[in-house]
Amino acid sequence: MTRILTILTFILLITCNIFGQTDSTFKKADHYKTKRFDVAIFPSNYFDLIPGQRFTPTRQEIDQAELSLATDLKTLNNPLVNQSSTPIIHKNLHKYKRQYFGYIDKNGDRFLLINCFWARDKDDTERWLKGRIMVLDGGSYYWNVKFNLDKKQLFELDVNGYA
Repeated sequence: MTRILTILTFILLITCNIFGQTDSTFKKADHYKTKRFDVAIFPSNYFDLIPGQRFTPTRQEIDQAELSLATDLKTLNNPLVNQSSTPIIHKNLHKYKRQYFGYIDKNGDRFLLINCFWARDKDDTERWLKGRIMVLDGGSYYWNVKFNLDKKQLFELDVNGYA
């Protein structure tokens, strides 16, 4: 199992070097911070392997998704997958930083991919604004969910596993 993870990590690193950020106009995400949340809004010209056409989410769209996270995440987070020895995400939502990526699928539906991670390293404040945080394992310190902008609905909660 460790060997497979090592190989997958190596492939990921090679892919990042080959397909890394290619648009030189992207410098960093829009940092949108309120009393309730701290998020990075990535523009459409940020290169990522998210399928579909990209768009830049607005702050109003982020507000809609954040309202849904606050009200609907608890229901979506049942059962508590990978949260036995790490935080229960809906009870600790205020402790997570979030990265938002907008995309349109082949049917024309607009979605937000919300990438979440535990905000415990105060010294690394800029890295999360410059690129998507991707971690293998880590339990519920790292998770993501999607939000359908047209239906105002959260779906596909994915909580990282454990090594």
